[in-house]
Amino acid sequence: MSSNKFFKALFINTLFLVGVGLLVAKWVPTAFSIGNFLMMIAYVVLVISIVHLVLLKVSKGKPQKFIRVYMIAAMVKLLLYFIFILTMAFLNRDQAGGLLIGFLILYLSYATLEVYFLRKHLNSQGT
Repeated sequence: MSSNKFFKALFINTLFLVGVGLLVAKWVPTAFSIGNFLMMIAYVVLVISIVHLVLLKVSKGKPQKFIRVYMIAAMVKLLLYFIFILTMAFLNRDQAGGLLIGFLILYLSYATLEVYFLRKHLNSQGT
């Protein structure tokens, strides 16, 4: 049940961010490409979805195992994000500033959502 609520909130958050991205791309088209922004959203949603499902599955076991998997998942996720954003910035040097700011906004938004739902799930288990 928690997973369904998470994915519903993820969908709503994504729609909101796409709308904001469209507005920003209209106002500042030279510094911001909506195509790149949508690619970043898709990448972040894919990574967050996979990590969230793995963490939900592991949370049913021992707390020590969950903590280890959570720390490894966080490290791998940050490494994947770092490689992705460097690649995007390298391929689109003229829009690197806009890409970095856009990615930071995406990261903060999705990380907040993920932590909120993960904490809610763990509290419901009494962990």
